[in-house]
Amino acid sequence: MTLADKPERDRITHDTAATLFVNAGAGSGKTHALVERVAALVLTDGVRLANVAAVTFTEKAGAELRDRLRATFEGKAREAGTREAANEALDDLDGAAIGTLHAFAQRILAEHPIEAGLPPIIEVMDEVGSSVAFDERWAGLQTALLDDDSVAAPLLVALQLGMELKHVRSLALLLGNDWDLIDERVLVGPEPELRWPDIAAIVDDARRFVGELRHCRVEDDKLAARFDDVVEILTAYDEAVDDESRLGVVRQLGELKFGRIGRKENWLRPIDEIRTQGNDLAAAAKQLVDAVLDQCLRIITRWVARRVVEAAEIRRREGKLEFHDLLVLSRDLLRRDAGVRAALHDSYQRLLLDEFQDTDPIQIELAIRICAGADGAAADWRDIDVPDGRLFVVGDAKQSIYRFRRADIRNYLEAQAHVGEASSLTTNFRSVEPILGWVNHVFGTLITPSHGQQPEYVPLDGVRSETGSGAAVTVLGAAAHQDGLNAAALREHEARDVAAIIRQMLDEGWTVWDEQAEAWRPARRDDIAILVPARTSLPFLEDALDAAAVPYRAEASSLVYQAAEVRSLLAAARAVADASDA
Repeated sequence: MTLADKPERDRITHDTAATLFVNAGAGSGKTHALVERVAALVLTDGVRLANVAAVTFTEKAGAELRDRLRATFEGKAREAGTREAANEALDDLDGAAIGTLHAFAQRILAEHPIEAGLPPIIEVMDEVGSSVAFDERWAGLQTALLDDDSVAAPLLVALQLGMELKHVRSLALLLGNDWDLIDERVLVGPEPELRWPDIAAIVDDARRFVGELRHCRVEDDKLAARFDDVVEILTAYDEAVDDESRLGVVRQLGELKFGRIGRKENWLRPIDEIRTQGNDLAAAAKQLVDAVLDQCLRIITRWVARRVVEAAEIRRREGKLEFHDLLVLSRDLLRRDAGVRAALHDSYQRLLLDEFQDTDPIQIELAIRICAGADGAAADWRDIDVPDGRLFVVGDAKQSIYRFRRADIRNYLEAQAHVGEASSLTTNFRSVEPILGWVNHVFGTLITPSHGQQPEYVPLDGVRSETGSGAAVTVLGAAAHQDGLNAAALREHEARDVAAIIRQMLDEGWTVWDEQAEAWRPARRDDIAILVPARTSLPFLEDALDAAAVPYRAEASSLVYQAAEVRSLLAAARAVADASDA
């Protein structure tokens, strides 16, 4: 069978002189394509594997790529024409730069620690270690924040207006995740100031509003009761001993709701006018409070941001780095040091980037500056020319999901426009034709191109025409349920539908393809997986599966390793394992 995208696959393997940006659809065998291209570079072009860097998204993907390269070179080592090059590649394989972006960045820093301003030996903390280190930093940061007179006033006001110290902790954590952007996005412009608002004007409006109560003819009217709330707030205002407390009272005024309460026959004035007057008063109070809180948060954010940058600098000097530090320090090193760029240009003559849609935007800058070598000095990587054949990028914009890693579709599209020539892998080896037909129909309709936001949908081509018994695609929930169902009832309906279709496929013997036996067989329970976006649906699914007599095993992941108790236990275990670890 001739594959629809065979010319593109041949080009990926053999056109090693070209810089390619490959869009690889789901199940299109991109790892195989990567292996074929690396093999061609080594066995045909004579590039040492030690001079090739392949950056993967996960450690598992890196290990798989390394294993498949090993199998390929072991096979070629038995052939006369490629024996010497293949054996040399096998010798280089264990030390080759094949792994995650963070591992590659660490490799760069380890090769050039002095130029990066690092001690000769660096320590990279894992996620648990970074979490424990952040808790220690936050303890010191919190003490410094409470002791610093320069930020005392905005801090007190913000706390009075509803902010809590846990919010500042979250702010410090978020700033730490993107500390390299602080100078250009946070510490810019004039220093924010706390300008005290005219509280008295709002309070005077509230006192005048209370006078409208004289138009009420019934004491127990619900709108009249809201006037009692205003009176209580004004009393609290008069009793407040400082401006911060008074502002906190105004915040209570901004939280009042006048809605549709009260009966119009109980009022001498049109009740809608009174409600509007009350809502306008509350809106004005809220606007005033929000403006003050915004000023306070800007001041606090700058204070925290400076300490976050200082903490990153301390980690650099001590050589105790977190994952994000690796990326930032290696990027900054390549930006400023032409000698390092030239050395890396010679060391890594070919760069291959896998799963490009899900990686930090720093990745493409590292790659382009290495490819350009000493010439890669432009402030913006988009202004740097990539020498032919140096870079190979593979990804799929439709599969970009990891926004928490700073992956962004705009970065993907910008890199695609800047890097080399476009190529596509469209043949799907994983799914049967009926599934691909459904996917192409649905997403060909839903995914519409939008400049800078969404590329056009590229249909997948199938090669597996065989099908077993049972429906290839079953859509549940297509028929609307009765109106007025709450979320719990909807989840119950959904769970019941899911359990019913599973019961049906087991009872009717719907078939699945067994790769080991290379034959169709009736589906077993362990062939079925239910994926849920959150644990919220799990209790409903468990009840529905029990009712349908379908045994199951729940494997929902959790954030257990982030729990303070578990981190303490892990720290204790590390101390037991290594008594020298302070």
